[in-house]
Amino acid sequence: MTCKRWSRLVADASFLRRRWPDDHGASRFLAGFFAPKRLDRTDPTFRTGDPMFATFFIPTQRSVFARRSLSSFFPDVDPCLLDGAEPLTARSGLLLVRLFSDPPAGYQYDKSAIHLAVCNLLAGVCDVLPPLCEHLDFNKSGYAILTNADGSSSVEQLSWQPGYSTFFKVLIIGTMYFGPPRLYTFSSSKSMWSKPIKLTFDTARGIREYKHPDAIVSRGKVHCSIRIWYPDYSLDMDMETLHISHTMIMDRTTYTETNEDPQLGVTTDGTPFVLLLSRPGLELKICTWQDEKKSEDGAIVKAAWLTTRILELKPPRLIKRRPEKIYLRLLGEKSGTMLLKDSQRQIYIADLETGVMEQFELPDGFYGLNRQKVVLLEMDWLALFVSRLGKW
Repeated sequence: MTCKRWSRLVADASFLRRRWPDDHGASRFLAGFFAPKRLDRTDPTFRTGDPMFATFFIPTQRSVFARRSLSSFFPDVDPCLLDGAEPLTARSGLLLVRLFSDPPAGYQYDKSAIHLAVCNLLAGVCDVLPPLCEHLDFNKSGYAILTNADGSSSVEQLSWQPGYSTFFKVLIIGTMYFGPPRLYTFSSSKSMWSKPIKLTFDTARGIREYKHPDAIVSRGKVHCSIRIWYPDYSLDMDMETLHISHTMIMDRTTYTETNEDPQLGVTTDGTPFVLLLSRPGLELKICTWQDEKKSEDGAIVKAAWLTTRILELKPPRLIKRRPEKIYLRLLGEKSGTMLLKDSQRQIYIADLETGVMEQFELPDGFYGLNRQKVVLLEMDWLALFVSRLGKW
């Protein structure tokens, strides 16, 4: 048993930063992922009309967490609220979900409205956001979570307080059924959605679809993987100017050689990158983001994704394959760890630095997992210690 004095010392942010500085990548780790589980209809407690699926957290092999349902993270919240909840994106211990159950008291349910909630997995709090009732095409929009750690002025800077800060901001780059895209923002400090802002977009073709709803946040920009036509692009929004541009991720030749689901990520030093898997094969192409800059002769070099590394993945030797060629799909990447799935529905955990793949056994009930159904959870040791020990 640890005394309260030691607990307060270890939970102090300045003490923890000596062990894990802000720019130290080892402070973050892949804790696991959220995915839908098919419920057992033969269970005596199963009732007609109950949801067929529930969102569960599946820990990785070296995770400090256990497998559990999403609702179990919030003992003080009615579990029915999260029935059928669809995870959209996760960041810094926060999970954004879309709700499909009846909203809590005080909200009038409107089938045309979008109901979202931010689940704070460290604080055990689930904040239901006011419904969005505009002509927002939910399936063709991008979502991001901002915290105090983001340096943009679009995020209210709060002074560090004892314990774990629960401040967050939600950004939605919304594709509309009618008209140009709009930016929707919700701040936990104001508890309301801001007035939507029409966004400038440097292409007349518009967005055909978002490859994945979860966006990455880095160095004052939000990046989403989109398809304008063929091939794929990244949609890049400056959080200061709110200007949107698009950058080609791969040309048509690369598109025919790689998997059609490029994975966006952020390195430990904050550099955005894209992962492209060969199709078939084990070659992983890593492209990093280069900001727009001037060349030595004064010419403007536009922002681009540049191939900086090619990694050969190393599957377990004991796996017997049929057919001989291996087809892999990326389900996600966080903290230098990838989640992969092959054509035989086998799941793997792979290291982005070495390429070593380890077989991962899924529990029963998790079938048909794909990129759209899986949201990876990255955790930070500093935030985890502060949230746990700070309660003493």
